[in-house]
Amino acid sequence: MLKSLSKTRRCGLIVTILLGLPCVFPQGAWAAAKPYVESEAPRGFHLFLRPKKKTPTAQWDFVQQLETAGKTRDAANQSLALRIYWPNAPEAPAAQMRYARLLEQRRHPEKAFEAYQYLVEHYPGRFEFTEVLNRQMQIAKDTMNRKKGKFLFFPGFTAPERAIPYFGQIVTNAPEGPHTAEAYYLIGVANQRVYEYEKAIDAFFTSINRFPNSPFAERSALAQVECHLKISQDSPQDKRAMDTAHAAATLFLKRYPNSDSAPEVENQLHQLRNRQIENAYARARYYDKILRNPTAALMEYKAFVALYPNAEQAPKARARIAKLESSEKE
Repeated sequence: MLKSLSKTRRCGLIVTILLGLPCVFPQGAWAAAKPYVESEAPRGFHLFLRPKKKTPTAQWDFVQQLETAGKTRDAANQSLALRIYWPNAPEAPAAQMRYARLLEQRRHPEKAFEAYQYLVEHYPGRFEFTEVLNRQMQIAKDTMNRKKGKFLFFPGFTAPERAIPYFGQIVTNAPEGPHTAEAYYLIGVANQRVYEYEKAIDAFFTSINRFPNSPFAERSALAQVECHLKISQDSPQDKRAMDTAHAAATLFLKRYPNSDSAPEVENQLHQLRNRQIENAYARARYYDKILRNPTAALMEYKAFVALYPNAEQAPKARARIAKLESSEKE
């Protein structure tokens, strides 16, 4: 067909095609040309990994033979090769699943989690979604509790924060899934263990409010109380922190009065109330004796008596109120 064009036009047409520019063909020059049809599915490429067989079906049979023979490393590599070189083949999702499971067996949990995630993102509806979620959840839990830094007689230490992105991915994969309430709860636990109490409280709050009937709602509510109490203990003069902890403990007892943890929460609430009483009285005394501000002191004493009329310090506060009021009249 090119022979029907002049030499100059042929050269110009070739340059135009190479540069990716739009072509305008002379009428009739390409009339007999047939549209190009892709005869095979597009294949992938990997620099260091190649399939041993020439078709995805033969390659999948080969993978299973390797696994049966106990050659799990080779089976994993050839599973990955199948998925890379024939990504649209019917065997590709199963090969990716096998690759992920073999990575787990060979104790590569991080890579296994990513391999499962590849299935979720690239092969929706072509694999058993619940199975993948179950495996991802187990990897996340194992990561949360696995110790690192073991050496000789040293037992090592856990790093639960490493699991937080995994739990977050599970929540993204299945916002209403069977593991979502637990995932939020464990995000909270992981943050709590590394002293990120505010982040932990947010995760617990989400678990409670989005899944109030789940088995993890009560656990989240209790852990939320523990976080608020810890914050109030770390900042003993922070009135707002104590008030928030008091509210969280009270709400827990209201929601779960028959909980096995109710007696302990009641005890914590009693201790917290004693701390609130001591702080409130100390604040009034501070305005009274240190700053010598009778107006502010009178307001604090009155607020103290109104909030804690039966407190041990209440008689002293009433006596001081009477004296300060008489001084104002003089």
